[in-house]
Amino acid sequence: MKQDPFDIIANGRVLLPDGETAAVDLRIQQGLIVEIAPRLKGKKTLDAAGDYVLPGFVDLHCHGMGFCSLEKGSLAEWAALEAQQGATRFFPTLFGPPENLIELMQQHLRETDQLKATPQVGGFRLESPYLAQTGAGRGEDLAPILPELTDRLLIAGGGHIRIWDLSPELPGAVETIARLSGQGVVCSLAHTRATIEQARAAVDAGLRLVTHLFDTFAVPEMIDPGVYPAGLVDYLLVEDRVTCEIIADGTHVHPLLVEKALRCKGPKGVAFVTDSNYGAGLPPGDYRLPAGWGEARIRDRNNGVRLIARGLVLAGSALTPLNCFQNAVQLFGKSLAVASRLCSANPARLLGLNAGEVALGRNADLVMLDADLNLKTTIVAGRGVFGVYE
Repeated sequence: MKQDPFDIIANGRVLLPDGETAAVDLRIQQGLIVEIAPRLKGKKTLDAAGDYVLPGFVDLHCHGMGFCSLEKGSLAEWAALEAQQGATRFFPTLFGPPENLIELMQQHLRETDQLKATPQVGGFRLESPYLAQTGAGRGEDLAPILPELTDRLLIAGGGHIRIWDLSPELPGAVETIARLSGQGVVCSLAHTRATIEQARAAVDAGLRLVTHLFDTFAVPEMIDPGVYPAGLVDYLLVEDRVTCEIIADGTHVHPLLVEKALRCKGPKGVAFVTDSNYGAGLPPGDYRLPAGWGEARIRDRNNGVRLIARGLVLAGSALTPLNCFQNAVQLFGKSLAVASRLCSANPARLLGLNAGEVALGRNADLVMLDADLNLKTTIVAGRGVFGVYE
């Protein structure tokens, strides 16, 4: 049964855009925050009871959660799992052969009435096929950049492709980045061995995101002995026009490199992502995962999903959006304000969402966390989708 929206959220410790928390209430009308002040009165009040009230989490890069993905289960089922982990917006990410991407986008658009039935879904992300190397994928997942294929993918996405990954060194990449960026699609540098010059040309054309920085990036070779070489990662760390994703578990990217990225880019230049897949969000244990993954082991949220039959090789992230926020504070030592920027404000700004901060006129996409940063409630447009409202 669909819940009526709240018009007041009271007695919370609200994280405001200046980075301070304040004992104020929120008034919500038509899914928007319209008043922030103490002791507000309304018809339907949610008592935050001293919990933190923060912007909901925005996950730019996620392939699945639990036993659900675009290939298994529905978007509604996936959205429910994301709600349990504080995501008020997420971007289901596809990685596969072009024909499979087309079929899956068409299927889920039909099932959700063009995503209207799943308001947490911000749109699709295509990580393939325009990549120079697969990473964990397969050769058949990749394809040359062709205007006709781009047209077919755009048509299948029905205007709902919001992020598109490309390798800048591929023929036609710069022209395609300019075209997609001009249509409002965020282009992301991914799975690449591009030179600094090729990457800069992509950024000049409109590329604004970097896919899981440090992962699938090559360390530059020292050609002249004794001379430290500058590589692609070095350029991206000082290129102010791009936001860099980081998989925030401390395993995919060492904490020292996370700190390096944050010091180079500043808190506004990094977005924490899950890059989640099957197994994410499950408690520690051994599981038989779908889609041919086989037996996998999860030790904890930060150790990743590991395939037992392949010597516990790392097969993906076990993170959830809530874990990213918790890790920002508990693993990487950042304040609530910085953690919120990494997990909410920065991705929201990049995608042009009216979200990511608790401010007048913003969407009432919120989470409530207790003092230990455990999730109590997830709210989308003023409606409870998970937690204590039940």
